Amino acid sequence: MRYLARVGETEVAVELERRGRGLVVKVDGEERSVEARRAGPALLMRFDGRSLEAIVVREGGAAASAGRGGSGGHGDRGTAWSYGVAIGGRVYGVELKDPLRRPGAAPGHHVDGRVEVRSIMPGRVTALLVAQGQAVKAGQGLVVVEAMKMENEIPAPKQGTITSVRVKPGETVEAGAVLLTVD
Repeated sequence: MRYLARVGETEVAVELERRGRGLVVKVDGEERSVEARRAGPALLMRFDGRSLEAIVVREGGAAASAGRGGSGGHGDRGTAWSYGVAIGGRVYGVELKDPLRRPGAAPGHHVDGRVEVRSIMPGRVTALLVAQGQAVKAGQGLVVVEAMKMENEIPAPKQGTITSVRVKPGETVEAGAVLLTVD
């Protein structure tokens, strides 16, 4: 799979290829073997003899990134997906673009079943945008978490119904804490 990845003002070409239990990742032509696995909300990776833990939350695609919490103004919104990536206490906004996907096309995977929506960082819940039992669309804002004086709107990962709400405005949450569930 080939992508263009943007972090801040830096854009790089990224290629991913599965090999055995790991991945081969090429960033601007430089190749690395990476072992990666999920552990709850975290993605655990090992490469070049180093271990790295990251929490990755999809913030949205074409519709969601145009609103609050999107990366704003870079590239074609119809072919880009935004992610919040927390590594070592710092949060990075990452935008991935698939140069081969036509504008308006949906991302390559579909989310089935119950999904626990988690906080990507420690912070304070400033707004709850939905209620238990409410129907939501993929990319719709669910909850706003403030961290380091920035408000981060966390979107629905899929269309469904809010089956549980585990937080309320004013509550402090840790990175990886379950905020609500979409079924």
